[in-house]
Amino acid sequence: MPSFQSDTITSRLGLGAFEPEQAFLAAVELYRQDPLFAVPARVRDILARRGADAPIVLLGRSDFGGNLIHALREKARVLFVVDDFRAHRGQQFHGLDYISSDRFLEMARQDPDLIGVNACRFDYSRRFFDGLCRDRGIALANFEQIVRACDLNEVLDHRVHDWGGVIASRTAQYQQLAARMADPYSVETLYSVLTFHLSGNPEWFLNVARPYSTLYVRSGLFAFDSGEKMVDCGASIGESTTALMHATEGSFARSWMIEPDRINVATLQGFIRKYADTAHAAKMSLHAVAVGEERARAPFEHLGHHGGSVLPPTRADACPEADYVAVERIDDIVDDAPTIIKMDIEGFELPALKGAERTIRAARPKLLVSAYHRSTDLLDIPAWIDTIAPDYRIGLRHHTEDRWDTCLYFY
Repeated sequence: MPSFQSDTITSRLGLGAFEPEQAFLAAVELYRQDPLFAVPARVRDILARRGADAPIVLLGRSDFGGNLIHALREKARVLFVVDDFRAHRGQQFHGLDYISSDRFLEMARQDPDLIGVNACRFDYSRRFFDGLCRDRGIALANFEQIVRACDLNEVLDHRVHDWGGVIASRTAQYQQLAARMADPYSVETLYSVLTFHLSGNPEWFLNVARPYSTLYVRSGLFAFDSGEKMVDCGASIGESTTALMHATEGSFARSWMIEPDRINVATLQGFIRKYADTAHAAKMSLHAVAVGEERARAPFEHLGHHGGSVLPPTRADACPEADYVAVERIDDIVDDAPTIIKMDIEGFELPALKGAERTIRAARPKLLVSAYHRSTDLLDIPAWIDTIAPDYRIGLRHHTEDRWDTCLYFY
């Protein structure tokens, strides 16, 4: 087995065969010795010397980059966004001009302290910019590294927090969760995702990641059959209900589509209309509410697709009354015993599960629960499920080329 030094943990490439738990524990120890161990030394030096004057250019357009533009305002100078496809259109991204990679290289020649921050979501794009900087000696960090180096958790949305401190403080609990997992692939996935969050290197999860098209219905942990009844929390634009239709070849029995984002609600209304003349029409219902532990009203940001979410307390005062949404309990929504509860609700999965306690106890549905929105979800969600249904088997899969879509499966 390899010796897990700092360079092997932050690289991952060339390790060959290794034991995932041992790699994870080595990463924990490195983090405890120096939380910035995964941040490139040159980037650390530039930030230390230049502080808020440190020049940064974002490499690629993504939601991650959008988060950084706002979070880094008092930490560094974010100058431009590199996108060769948009650079000549006179467009902007969150108020910053797009530039070409050629212009970026010219800037780096003029200022050797220029830091490129690779915030791309997809592996191909990440590798392109990594190579561009590596081959020309340009200081480079990725999203996770710059968040840690600049200590941005206090100003970032919880969905893009640095998990390092939580993982290092709850290491034994993650090992207990691994022992609770039902299959070796789940164990490897858990340790790989955690080692990514400690090292900032996506190579760790890329080696266990499944395609996005496998999310929920192709986990490999169980099969779907005719008569499935799904509570679709975070129905978005209907992808999960569509996936259920495909997985059951149209023989599903019920879908409660729960979605508070008014933009998505309009899309889902159109989705349902498409089936008006089919047998599926009576099987689908739309519930334009959020789900939680108790009935309430909540301030909501309506963005459409996968972006909308309940606003944190710090932003609630600025939310107009018209943007508030009703919060209901799943126990009060369902009018039949579901066989599946699926959740992707931007960090509010645990309260929503608590609002489904009666249903879970009585029907024991399969639970397909996103566990990547909060740094504590991978531990807190299984711990709570075990208090009401300790006989569930637990699986874990990671379904994208980035940090999103790590999903817990209870079956």
